[in-house]
Amino acid sequence: LTQLRAEPDTAALPAMKSVIAAALLCVVPSVAHATKVTPTQQVITMMTEMKTKGEKMMDEEQKVFAAYAEWADDRSKELAFDIEDAGAKIEKLLAFIEKADSDVAQLGKDIESLNAEIDKLSAEKKEATELRASEHAEYLKVSKDLGESVDALGRAVQVVSAQQYDRPQAEAMLQTMAKTVPGMPAVLAALQQSDMEQQDGAPEVAAYEAQGGGVLALLEGLEKKFKKELADVEEDEANQAHE
Repeated sequence: LTQLRAEPDTAALPAMKSVIAAALLCVVPSVAHATKVTPTQQVITMMTEMKTKGEKMMDEEQKVFAAYAEWADDRSKELAFDIEDAGAKIEKLLAFIEKADSDVAQLGKDIESLNAEIDKLSAEKKEATELRASEHAEYLKVSKDLGESVDALGRAVQVVSAQQYDRPQAEAMLQTMAKTVPGMPAVLAALQQSDMEQQDGAPEVAAYEAQGGGVLALLEGLEKKFKKELADVEEDEANQAHE
C-alpha cells in the first residue's frame, strides 16, 4: 500500500476497485452472519419446508387413495353381487316366460277344444230345441184329438144311455154326430177297431146283438181308455217341459 501511495498508477485503479469490492463482499456476509440467515440456509429451509409439505400432501393423497381403493373394492363387490342377483332374476324371468309361452300354447289348444265343444253343444241344443218344438206340436195335436174324442164319447154315452139305442141305431147316431161333433170320427174308428179285435170269426158277438147295453159299455170303455191316454200324454208333456 505504501508503494501504491508513493507511486500512484492510474491504469491500475480499476483493478484495485474490483479487489476492494470483492473484499467488501466477503466482509459484509461475515458481519451480517451474526444477525441474518444466509441465502443458502434460506434455500435449505425452504426446501425442507417443501419436503415436509410434500410428504404431508403425499400422506394425505395416500390416505385418500386408500379410501378410494377401499370404496372401489366395496363397490366392485356390490356390483358383482348385483350382477349375480340380476343374472339369477333373468334366469327366473326366462323360465317364467318359457312356462308362460307353454301355458299360452296349451290354453290355445284348450280354447280350440272348448270352442269345438261349444259348437257341438250348440248344434245339439238347436237339434233338441227343434225336436222339442216338434214334440210339443205333436202333443198339441194329439191332446186336442184325445180331448175332442173324450168329449164326443161323453156326449155319445149320454145319448145312448138316454135313448137306449140298439147297436145299429147307436152306430147311425154316432155317424150323424160325426158330421158336427169334433172327435166323433175318431170314436167311430176306435169302435170299429174294437169290434175287429173282439170278433173271432163269428158274424157278431152275442153280447152286442140287438141291445144298446153292449154299445154303451163299449163307449164307456173307450172313454176311459181315451182319458187315460190323454192323461199319459199330458204327463209326458209336463216331464218333457221340465227336462
